[in-house]
Amino acid sequence: MNIRTQLTLRFTAIVATILLGFSLAVYLLSEDYRKEEFFNRLESRAVTTARLFVSVQEVDVKLLRIIDRNSIHALFEEKVLIFDPKDRLVYSSSENLDDTYPAEMLSQIRKRRILEFEEDDMECVGIVYEDAQGEFVVVASAYDRYGRSKLNNLRNVLLAGLVIGILIILATGIMFAGQVLQPLARINAEVQSISAGSLGRRVDEGNQRDEIAQLAMNFNDMLQRLESAFEIQQQFVSNASHELRNPLAAITSQLQLMLDKERSPEEYRQALQSLLDDTRTLVELTNGLLSLAQSGVEKQRFTFTQVRVDETLFAAQNELVKAHPNYRFLIEYDTFPEDEAQLTIAGNEHLLKTAFLNLMDNACKFSNDRTVRIGFWAKESNINISFSDNGAGITPEEQEMIFTPFYRGSNTQSSVKGYGIGLSLCHRIVQLHQGSIKVQSAPGKGSRFELIFPLFPAQKSF
Repeated sequence: MNIRTQLTLRFTAIVATILLGFSLAVYLLSEDYRKEEFFNRLESRAVTTARLFVSVQEVDVKLLRIIDRNSIHALFEEKVLIFDPKDRLVYSSSENLDDTYPAEMLSQIRKRRILEFEEDDMECVGIVYEDAQGEFVVVASAYDRYGRSKLNNLRNVLLAGLVIGILIILATGIMFAGQVLQPLARINAEVQSISAGSLGRRVDEGNQRDEIAQLAMNFNDMLQRLESAFEIQQQFVSNASHELRNPLAAITSQLQLMLDKERSPEEYRQALQSLLDDTRTLVELTNGLLSLAQSGVEKQRFTFTQVRVDETLFAAQNELVKAHPNYRFLIEYDTFPEDEAQLTIAGNEHLLKTAFLNLMDNACKFSNDRTVRIGFWAKESNINISFSDNGAGITPEEQEMIFTPFYRGSNTQSSVKGYGIGLSLCHRIVQLHQGSIKVQSAPGKGSRFELIFPLFPAQKSF
């Protein structure tokens, strides 16, 4: 059963239940009102008959029967019985004197003074009429033909209204469900037209306020992530095939040369050293490509923990010092908070350390004195870290390209060994941590890279 049918049936069932409850309430209230009104009329007839029979001496039984039968207030199948203080039947509006009531009933009427009850389809009222002669019990009964007829007409009208109302609700429910689900049908049609080759397309987000618009926006976000993942995959394959070709070709050619003829041990040693260098280059390049690919994987967010940024920075510094003892690090603290919680962010410690390593390594490599100046300060909402060098600097035109994988500045291609992966890797890691990276540089004046990370949400000050 599709959603449209479910919505229609549920909407119809809810409104039909309300109509049914309303109809039942109207019918039952009308029934109570009919009984109350008819019992009042019976009581009035009982009092009138008792007064004429007991208090008016000129009226005898025959005359009273004639008056009862010809009264304009006479009820259908009306019968009035009067019992004297000794519970003897002294008057009956019908000529059948065998009509009577049990002594227990008469006693109960005398005790309660007025009693309303039913016998089959007849409504009955028993009252006590007091006179100088004593207490008489008067029982009046009749069939409410007119009231029951009106009640039956009301029932038929309510049933017809209920059936017609349900049909109208069903029709309007189908139209309503169709209108409500029309945006979903449109989104479904748009989604069906999106394939692996058209991930750049997006579904219409409507008014961007209601739940369906939120669904479209979330779906577009998912498409964006999928598109990014596909781009990363394609870029990784393209970059890997392009960048790995050269070292693999070099290794292959050297092996072929070594196998062409017998060589001296020294020549073999030189060839193996060259192969070792090419292999190391291949390993570094492969590790860089893998890190670049993994840095863009969204699932890395699920491995986030609370990370002390300063401790991660020191760990990266110690690791870099072991590999390059000639590197120098100058760390400056602008503001250092007393609360250590303001040094904590939500992140992946390994990726953060990789970003710090790359930025410090680049700053030292491009500086003549192999020195990097590190600035560190924490604010209420974020942590800032800067890495500055006194190298050749970057032109404004090239600053827009430095975060592109495998791009290298024109003034560094020959002077410093590298593959153009580090800055692209840093940029993706910072983005993964919902941070930002800023560059300030000019030719001949060095470069300054500033990282801005938001605090861990649970520790953020408000």
